[in-house]
Amino acid sequence: MKRTLTVAAVIAGMAGLAGCGATFDDTETHSARAFAHSGATLVVKSSVGGLRFLPGTAGEVRVDRWLEGKAARGGNASWSFRGGVLRLSADCTMVFGTCGARYHVRVPPGTRLVVDGSDDGVILKNLDQDADVSTRGPITAEGTSGRLRLLGGEEPIKGSGLKSADVRARTVSGSIALAFAVAPVKLDARSREGGVTVAVPREKYAITAESAEGSERSELKSARSDRTIVARSESGNIRIKGVG
Repeated sequence: MKRTLTVAAVIAGMAGLAGCGATFDDTETHSARAFAHSGATLVVKSSVGGLRFLPGTAGEVRVDRWLEGKAARGGNASWSFRGGVLRLSADCTMVFGTCGARYHVRVPPGTRLVVDGSDDGVILKNLDQDADVSTRGPITAEGTSGRLRLLGGEEPIKGSGLKSADVRARTVSGSIALAFAVAPVKLDARSREGGVTVAVPREKYAITAESAEGSERSELKSARSDRTIVARSESGNIRIKGVG
Protein backbone atom coordinates (compact mmCIF):
# COMPACT_ATOMS: atom_id res chain seq x y z
CA MET A 1 0.00 0.00 0.00
CA LYS A 2 2.83 2.38 0.87
CA ARG A 3 4.45 1.70 -2.47
CA THR A 4 1.20 2.40 -4.34
CA LEU A 5 0.75 5.70 -2.53
CA THR A 6 4.33 6.71 -3.27
CA VAL A 7 3.96 5.95 -6.97
CA ALA A 8 0.67 7.83 -7.09
CA ALA A 9 2.25 10.83 -5.40
CA VAL A 10 5.13 10.85 -7.88
CA ILE A 11 2.77 10.63 -10.85
CA ALA A 12 0.64 13.45 -9.45
CA GLY A 13 3.71 15.57 -8.78
CA MET A 14 5.07 15.04 -12.27
CA ALA A 15 1.71 15.92 -13.76
CA GLY A 16 1.72 19.16 -11.79
CA LEU A 17 5.22 20.01 -12.95
CA ALA A 18 4.29 19.25 -16.53
CA GLY A 19 1.37 21.65 -16.20
CA CYS A 20 3.82 24.36 -15.16
CA GLY A 21 5.98 23.73 -18.21
CA ALA A 22 8.85 22.13 -16.20
CA THR A 23 11.58 20.24 -18.08
CA PHE A 24 14.10 17.68 -16.89
CA ASP A 25 17.81 17.94 -17.75
CA ASP A 26 19.12 14.61 -19.08
CA THR A 27 22.43 15.89 -20.47
CA GLU A 28 25.73 14.92 -18.87
CA THR A 29 28.15 17.36 -17.28
CA HIS A 30 31.82 16.36 -17.47
CA SER A 31 34.64 17.34 -15.14
CA ALA A 32 38.07 15.91 -14.28
CA ARG A 33 40.50 15.94 -11.38
CA ALA A 34 43.92 14.46 -10.65
CA PHE A 35 44.99 13.41 -7.15
CA ALA A 36 48.64 12.82 -6.23
CA HIS A 37 49.18 9.25 -5.01
CA SER A 38 52.32 7.19 -4.56
CA GLY A 39 50.96 4.58 -2.14
CA ALA A 40 50.91 0.83 -2.69
CA THR A 41 47.10 0.58 -2.58
CA LEU A 42 44.21 2.65 -3.95
CA VAL A 43 40.80 2.21 -2.31
CA VAL A 44 37.74 3.49 -4.19
CA LYS A 45 34.32 3.85 -2.56
CA SER A 46 31.32 4.90 -4.64
CA SER A 47 27.68 5.36 -3.60
CA VAL A 48 26.20 6.02 -7.05
CA GLY A 49 27.51 5.53 -10.57
CA GLY A 50 29.27 3.09 -12.82
CA LEU A 51 33.04 2.76 -12.41
CA ARG A 52 35.51 2.07 -15.21
CA PHE A 53 39.15 1.52 -14.23
CA LEU A 54 41.92 2.09 -16.76
CA PRO A 55 45.73 2.10 -16.72
CA GLY A 56 47.13 5.44 -15.57
CA THR A 57 50.46 7.14 -15.01
CA ALA A 58 52.78 6.93 -12.02
CA GLY A 59 52.20 9.27 -9.10
CA GLU A 60 48.59 10.27 -9.69
CA VAL A 61 45.01 9.07 -9.80
CA ARG A 62 43.01 10.79 -12.54
CA VAL A 63 39.22 10.82 -12.39
CA ASP A 64 36.85 11.79 -15.19
CA ARG A 65 33.31 12.29 -13.95
CA TRP A 66 30.03 12.62 -15.81
CA LEU A 67 26.96 13.78 -13.86
CA GLU A 68 23.38 13.82 -15.03
CA GLY A 69 20.16 15.44 -13.82
CA LYS A 70 19.92 16.12 -10.10
CA ALA A 71 23.48 14.88 -9.50
CA ALA A 72 24.84 17.64 -11.77
CA ARG A 73 23.22 20.43 -9.78
CA GLY A 74 25.21 22.31 -7.16
CA GLY A 75 26.09 20.46 -3.98
CA ASN A 76 24.61 17.11 -5.00
CA ALA A 77 27.88 15.36 -5.88
CA SER A 78 31.30 15.20 -4.28
CA TRP A 79 34.70 13.59 -4.74
CA SER A 80 37.57 13.51 -2.29
CA PHE A 81 40.91 11.76 -1.81
CA ARG A 82 42.57 11.22 1.53
CA GLY A 83 44.86 8.55 2.94
CA GLY A 84 44.77 6.51 -0.24
CA VAL A 85 40.94 6.43 -0.30
CA LEU A 86 39.00 7.96 -3.19
CA ARG A 87 35.36 8.68 -2.29
CA LEU A 88 32.82 9.36 -5.02
CA SER A 89 29.23 10.26 -4.17
CA ALA A 90 26.07 11.73 -5.64
CA ASP A 91 22.69 12.41 -4.08
CA CYS A 92 19.98 10.70 -6.12
CA THR A 93 17.29 10.58 -3.43
CA MET A 94 13.82 12.08 -4.04
CA VAL A 95 14.40 12.42 -7.76
CA PHE A 96 11.93 13.86 -10.27
CA GLY A 97 13.49 13.26 -13.66
CA THR A 98 17.02 11.94 -14.10
CA CYS A 99 19.95 11.51 -11.76
CA GLY A 100 23.14 9.60 -12.36
CA ALA A 101 26.90 9.49 -12.45
CA ARG A 102 29.69 7.56 -14.11
CA TYR A 103 33.42 7.64 -13.63
CA HIS A 104 36.64 6.72 -15.43
CA VAL A 105 39.46 6.21 -12.95
CA ARG A 106 43.04 5.87 -14.19
CA VAL A 107 45.11 3.86 -11.73
CA PRO A 108 48.91 4.22 -11.35
CA PRO A 109 50.82 1.15 -12.55
CA GLY A 110 51.65 -1.41 -9.86
CA THR A 111 49.12 0.03 -7.40
CA ARG A 112 46.80 -2.56 -5.86
CA LEU A 113 43.16 -1.63 -6.42
CA VAL A 114 40.35 -2.17 -3.91
CA VAL A 115 36.83 -1.20 -5.02
CA ASP A 116 33.59 -0.91 -3.06
CA GLY A 117 31.08 -0.12 -5.79
CA SER A 118 27.38 0.66 -6.11
CA ASP A 119 24.53 -1.00 -8.00
CA ASP A 120 25.81 0.49 -11.26
CA GLY A 121 28.70 -1.92 -11.64
CA VAL A 122 32.44 -2.01 -12.19
CA ILE A 123 34.61 -2.44 -15.31
CA LEU A 124 38.31 -3.32 -15.19
CA LYS A 125 40.07 -2.62 -18.48
CA ASN A 126 43.63 -3.80 -19.29
CA LEU A 127 44.90 -3.46 -15.72
CA ASP A 128 48.12 -5.22 -14.75
CA GLN A 129 47.75 -4.78 -10.98
CA ASP A 130 45.92 -6.91 -8.42
CA ALA A 131 42.28 -5.89 -7.99
CA ASP A 132 39.67 -6.66 -5.33
CA VAL A 133 36.14 -5.67 -6.34
CA SER A 134 32.92 -5.79 -4.32
CA THR A 135 29.68 -4.47 -5.81
CA ARG A 136 25.96 -5.20 -6.04
CA GLY A 137 26.10 -4.41 -9.75
CA PRO A 138 27.65 -6.28 -12.67
CA ILE A 139 31.41 -6.79 -12.90
CA THR A 140 33.35 -6.90 -16.17
CA ALA A 141 37.08 -7.59 -16.50
CA GLU A 142 38.82 -7.21 -19.86
CA GLY A 143 42.48 -7.97 -20.59
CA THR A 144 43.58 -7.94 -16.95
CA SER A 145 46.84 -9.60 -15.87
CA GLY A 146 46.91 -9.08 -12.09
CA ARG A 147 45.29 -11.22 -9.42
CA LEU A 148 41.50 -10.77 -9.30
CA ARG A 149 39.07 -11.09 -6.39
CA LEU A 150 35.57 -10.41 -7.68
CA LEU A 151 32.57 -10.38 -5.32
CA GLY A 152 29.13 -9.77 -6.81
CA GLY A 153 25.52 -10.46 -5.92
CA GLU A 154 22.57 -10.87 -8.25
CA GLU A 155 24.27 -9.39 -11.32
CA PRO A 156 26.69 -11.22 -13.66
CA ILE A 157 30.46 -11.36 -13.55
CA LYS A 158 32.06 -11.42 -17.00
CA GLY A 159 35.66 -11.64 -18.13
CA SER A 160 37.28 -11.67 -21.58
CA GLY A 161 40.86 -11.83 -22.83
CA LEU A 162 42.02 -12.51 -19.28
CA LYS A 163 45.73 -12.98 -18.59
CA SER A 164 45.37 -13.13 -14.81
CA ALA A 165 47.00 -16.20 -13.27
CA ASP A 166 44.89 -16.16 -10.10
CA VAL A 167 41.15 -15.41 -10.25
CA ARG A 168 38.41 -15.86 -7.67
CA ALA A 169 34.79 -14.94 -8.49
CA ARG A 170 31.70 -15.16 -6.30
CA THR A 171 28.00 -14.35 -6.85
CA VAL A 172 24.70 -15.14 -5.17
CA SER A 173 22.46 -15.55 -8.21
CA GLY A 174 24.38 -13.80 -10.97
CA SER A 175 26.02 -15.85 -13.67
CA ILE A 176 29.79 -16.10 -14.03
CA ALA A 177 31.42 -16.25 -17.49
CA LEU A 178 35.21 -15.98 -17.72
CA ALA A 179 37.31 -16.36 -20.88
CA PHE A 180 41.11 -16.52 -20.69
CA ALA A 181 43.72 -15.60 -23.28
CA VAL A 182 46.47 -17.12 -21.08
CA ALA A 183 46.10 -20.31 -19.06
CA PRO A 184 45.35 -19.49 -15.41
CA VAL A 185 47.24 -21.11 -12.55
CA LYS A 186 44.37 -20.89 -10.07
CA LEU A 187 40.74 -20.28 -11.04
CA ASP A 188 37.95 -20.51 -8.47
CA ALA A 189 34.44 -19.50 -9.64
CA ARG A 190 31.37 -20.13 -7.50
CA SER A 191 27.72 -19.04 -7.63
CA ARG A 192 24.91 -20.07 -5.33
CA GLU A 193 22.18 -19.99 -7.98
CA GLY A 194 23.80 -18.78 -11.21
CA GLY A 195 25.55 -20.71 -13.93
CA VAL A 196 29.33 -20.83 -14.22
CA THR A 197 31.10 -20.91 -17.61
CA VAL A 198 34.86 -20.75 -18.07
CA ALA A 199 36.87 -20.89 -21.29
CA VAL A 200 40.58 -21.61 -20.94
CA PRO A 201 43.49 -22.50 -23.25
CA ARG A 202 43.94 -26.23 -23.72
CA GLU A 203 46.45 -27.09 -21.00
CA LYS A 204 46.45 -29.66 -18.21
CA TYR A 205 44.31 -28.67 -15.24
CA ALA A 206 43.15 -30.33 -12.05
CA ILE A 207 39.42 -29.68 -12.49
CA THR A 208 36.56 -29.65 -9.99
CA ALA A 209 33.16 -29.01 -11.60
CA GLU A 210 30.17 -29.48 -9.32
CA SER A 211 26.50 -28.46 -9.31
CA ALA A 212 23.99 -29.82 -6.80
CA GLU A 213 20.93 -29.28 -9.00
CA GLY A 214 22.31 -28.21 -12.39
CA SER A 215 24.32 -30.01 -15.04
CA GLU A 216 28.10 -30.27 -15.40
CA ARG A 217 29.92 -30.42 -18.70
CA SER A 218 33.63 -30.09 -19.44
CA GLU A 219 35.49 -30.28 -22.73
CA LEU A 220 38.70 -30.87 -20.75
CA LYS A 221 39.58 -33.87 -18.63
CA SER A 222 40.92 -33.37 -15.14
CA ALA A 223 44.62 -34.22 -14.88
CA ARG A 224 47.46 -34.06 -12.39
CA SER A 225 48.56 -30.46 -12.62
CA ASP A 226 49.61 -27.43 -10.61
CA ARG A 227 46.99 -25.51 -12.57
CA THR A 228 43.60 -25.78 -10.86
CA ILE A 229 40.04 -24.95 -11.90
CA VAL A 230 37.16 -25.00 -9.42
CA ALA A 231 33.67 -24.25 -10.78
CA ARG A 232 30.73 -24.74 -8.43
CA SER A 233 27.05 -23.83 -8.21
CA GLU A 234 24.17 -25.07 -6.10
CA SER A 235 21.55 -24.83 -8.84
CA GLY A 236 23.22 -23.39 -11.96
CA ASN A 237 24.84 -25.26 -14.82
CA ILE A 238 28.62 -25.65 -15.06
CA ARG A 239 30.48 -25.41 -18.39
CA ILE A 240 34.23 -25.68 -18.93
CA LYS A 241 35.45 -25.02 -22.46
CA GLY A 242 38.84 -25.49 -24.06
CA VAL A 243 40.04 -22.90 -26.56
CA GLY A 244 42.96 -22.80 -28.95
